[in-house]
Amino acid sequence: MNLRPWVFAASLLACSGSAFVLGRMHGEPAALSPLMQATPKVTAAAAPKAAPDVSWADMLNLFGWHRPANAQPADDDQGPPDIPAIASYEDLLYSQSPLLDDAISKLRASTPGKPGLYAIGFAGDAEENVFRNEVTYLPHLLAKRFDAAGRTLELINSPWTFDTTPLATRSNLDAALLRLTQKMDRSNDILLLFLTSHGSHDHQLYVEMGTLPLDQLTPQDIRSALDDARITWRVVVISACYSGGFIPALREPHTLVITAARADRPSFGCGSDSQLTWFGKAFIVEALNRTTDFRTAFTDARQSIAQWELREHEQPSDPQIWEGPLIATKLAQWRATLPANAPAVPFAPTPQHNSR
Repeated sequence: MNLRPWVFAASLLACSGSAFVLGRMHGEPAALSPLMQATPKVTAAAAPKAAPDVSWADMLNLFGWHRPANAQPADDDQGPPDIPAIASYEDLLYSQSPLLDDAISKLRASTPGKPGLYAIGFAGDAEENVFRNEVTYLPHLLAKRFDAAGRTLELINSPWTFDTTPLATRSNLDAALLRLTQKMDRSNDILLLFLTSHGSHDHQLYVEMGTLPLDQLTPQDIRSALDDARITWRVVVISACYSGGFIPALREPHTLVITAARADRPSFGCGSDSQLTWFGKAFIVEALNRTTDFRTAFTDARQSIAQWELREHEQPSDPQIWEGPLIATKLAQWRATLPANAPAVPFAPTPQHNSR
């Protein structure tokens, strides 16, 4: 099933007489999208007395999108700009190819005979800045500690950056991987694909940008995009609820897969009051500032997350790792070329203002 959760929500709203209040969590779509906000509301006073009191959060839970206990609604006084007031959606879609071309043209070319790291960051949900924070931090980390300056491509859904940064969509991911091979050596360089958003029980990554009717991202979508680009060496990191369910489709001898949770567990830390997800903080910001070994970083991050979950009385998310039989040797070869004792890179959240 590849329909957006709010489509289900609209159907249930039309069929029920209840008043719904949308909740939010790591792994579920946030507050009402602009399209849903434009839908006439059924108030509690107008609802039939016999109708049950069902919340948006409860209803969306039926489809596998969940809300963390610490998530907060967005502050209307600090809301993002209205996209249609700045650019039409047709113009927005038309701009994607030029934005991708410009971003690719700025990437540093591969060094012949030397394995290097290239990265794509994918921030799927425009309604929470936490995902954008993680993706915009990634190029700074990789430049300073992983000899990858000028080798990171950002795909971000955000009302603050849509006119300067390619959107995080399935089509843009496909195109970005194909165009990235113009700069990287697909048989010698290593790709780090970092995807961060909400995740569902049926293992789809949430992709949202206002009222654009975007496809959700499935495990097979990612695998097909990687195979079509014919990139040999792959490190895929997915920060989302239930992201362990992406592993079976991504298994391949040249691939390392790391996920924030196992297939049947949520992960934590998103919400409009958060700067980083727990996994993003533990793995990207903390562990990778201590080591350049992805497996060691995973082990450190998993331990940190387990401590935080115990402290907050949360069910363990149980982050997962799967390593193909050929990737470890390649990663060790690449790490041997990295500078020793590179300094840690401090994290700072992205400013919330329009890029224009």
